Order: sequence, then structure tokens, then C-alpha cells
Amino acid sequence: CVFCSCPTSKMAAVKKSPFIVTLEMNLVVVVLTVLGLVSRLWNLHHPPAVVFDEVYYGQFVSLYMKRIFFLDDSGPPLGHMLLALGGYLGGFDGNFMWNRIGAEYSSNVPVWCLRLLPALCGGLTLPLAYQIVVELGYSCWAGAAAALLLLFG
Repeated sequence: CVFCSCPTSKMAAVKKSPFIVTLEMNLVVVVLTVLGLVSRLWNLHHPPAVVFDEVYYGQFVSLYMKRIFFLDDSGPPLGHMLLALGGYLGGFDGNFMWNRIGAEYSSNVPVWCLRLLPALCGGLTLPLAYQIVVELGYSCWAGAAAALLLLFG
């Protein structure tokens, strides 16, 4: 079927073309991702006590776990809900007083699950910063420097 566009001629052309899959990895992005995740996830359960922002956000997580309606003017509730999802998946029942920094966690608080999402997001900012700087037209060295500033800053 040289002069017509019947499906058999199209299928023959597709069958003759090779199927090629390529994979390109930027080693700098991989190293920055590993460094970011290791630095943020290392010893995540330590200290076993309330730290700075957990006083504020922990109260919202407890309210979500108890299914209590509340209004908060700090911003959209998605961030609070995602933190509450970590608590829900970890089996948190919402019974903890988030009243002061340094208060020891009880056994019913899944510290690791509550801190996991912020740690993942923090770790993934390194490759994101690198990619943003490179996409802006700067060198790979400038992107790596920006990422390392986030790592050590």
C-alpha cells in the first residue's frame, strides 16, 4: 500500500523501527539527593522530646487526630493535614500535650513518622536548588555550591 494510508502499512513501519530506551543520570544530582536525605533522615528520632516548631504544629496534628474542628490563620491547612497523615499512619491517637519545648514524648507518639515528611522535603531541596541554578543558566559548579550552602547552612 504505497499510495494509501491503510493501517497495515503504518504497522509495518512501526515494526521496522527499533525500540530504544535511554537513561541519563546526572551524578551530581544523585550525590546531592543522597547527601540531602542522609543528612536529614540521620537519627531522626533524636531528641525524643518536643523541639521548636513541634510545639505549634503538634497541636494541630492532635486536633486532626481527635477530629476537632478548628480555624488557623497561619496558612492553608494542607501542610497540617500532611503532618497529621504521618501521625495517622504511625498510629498516633492525638493524646499528647504539646505545651513546651523539651517535653519528653510518651510512648504513644510516633516521633519518626511525624518528622519524616519535613525531613524528606528538606532533603530534596538540595537537588532542587541545584537544578534551579543550572536551569537559570549558571554553571554546574554554581548549582553545587547553592546546594552545599543548603546542606551546611
